[in-house]
Amino acid sequence: MRRLLIILPLLSTSNAVTVNQLFNVKTITVKKKIVENSKRYNGYVQIADDKVYTISLTQDGFIKNLTAPNIYDEVIMGKRLFDFYSPEVYRAQVELLSAHSFNSSLAENIETKLKLYDVSPRNIEGIKKANRAFKYLPFYSPYTGTVVEKKITEGSAVKRGMAIYKIADLSTVWVVAKAYESDRAFIKKGERVEVTLSGSKKIYKSTIDFIYPLVDSVNKTIDFRITLNNSDGKIQPNSYATIKSIKPPKRTLVLPNTAVVTKGSKHMVFVPGEYEGEYKSKMIKAKRISVSQFEILSGVKEGDKVVNNALFLIDSDVLINGED
Repeated sequence: MRRLLIILPLLSTSNAVTVNQLFNVKTITVKKKIVENSKRYNGYVQIADDKVYTISLTQDGFIKNLTAPNIYDEVIMGKRLFDFYSPEVYRAQVELLSAHSFNSSLAENIETKLKLYDVSPRNIEGIKKANRAFKYLPFYSPYTGTVVEKKITEGSAVKRGMAIYKIADLSTVWVVAKAYESDRAFIKKGERVEVTLSGSKKIYKSTIDFIYPLVDSVNKTIDFRITLNNSDGKIQPNSYATIKSIKPPKRTLVLPNTAVVTKGSKHMVFVPGEYEGEYKSKMIKAKRISVSQFEILSGVKEGDKVVNNALFLIDSDVLINGED
């Protein structure tokens, strides 16, 4: 434990001043205060993984008459997305028409095959009603959303199983935020949060719904996820987000940062010693809760006196005794 003893030369009684007056050493009392018990984190809006859908065909063929020819075009479930031609599908149509008039059981089997070939029930009914096979059949979107990836153009040839569109449903989005590993105990699934987006004053209320299981080995951070309702479409993926955890305020021991000396991960304060003008360092456990305050976890108790301008004593100690 380091002690700093400030000794004054003899002074006449009439001109006597205290050590505290001469060196401007001020003490404060350790008190409990009500402090905000929340934390802030940064993150970005992302498309939800479980809201991205791939569209592909089960047969080789050709595509034309795209209704969503561009990235970010909107598509609606049940609306025509394109027309497609497949030799296999065309042959199956001919087989259906042949079987339909004399073998209902065979016709049902062929209808099942056509459905497996991405031919919709309304297309099948249209084939039977027109009593003819169509070279190109309309393909109706199975999803509502935004085109985020497109691998075809007008007249493209496609292979069976090839991903031709990726559609994202943006009615809900994710915010993925980062927290330091030291804050892991503070982040809990179900924790209430408030999210604000860059350029917007609106506050979105939600909860933490997933904590990623891996720690970033370089930055020592943990990712956690929040889901936001985006039914109005105003939240844009890749937007910068600020996340504030919502916890009730708490009453705790607090000291100003001027009273706490930090060296690496350790913290200490100076307390009055046995003699007037004597101050000794005391190790404490503390954590910063704001730019100007520390929460005191242990080492001093409510009512204790500590030096407010602690750095002055450190500087004086170096001046008198030299650096260690």
